[in-house]
Amino acid sequence: MILSKAFILFFLLGTLTHCTDTSHERSEKEGTESDDSECRFEDGPHSATVDYYNPETGYSQEYTLDVEVENYEVVQISFPNGGWLDNDHITPEELDKDGFCVIEGEDGKTYKIQVDN
Repeated sequence: MILSKAFILFFLLGTLTHCTDTSHERSEKEGTESDDSECRFEDGPHSATVDYYNPETGYSQEYTLDVEVENYEVVQISFPNGGWLDNDHITPEELDKDGFCVIEGEDGKTYKIQVDN
């Protein structure tokens, strides 16, 4: 009885601390999709806090913007005026279990993204 309770506890802790595969693990499983139904960052648009920094000018600003998530990666940052940054301008990055990632843009610009719950 104690052994089964320990196993259940171990299993629950494992599922609570893991939201997505790492890029390395995913590339080894190439062609398979992760079935992480526990992950709260489903494909589609999400509101996010985006901290923008341009090292050439030293300009930084915090914005609340929509980001597009596909396969646990932020693939697009959308602006209220209808513009967006996609893989032509940014390198998609995987969200961690807390909904955070840092995206590299053109000319060294960075976008620290925190998806809102």
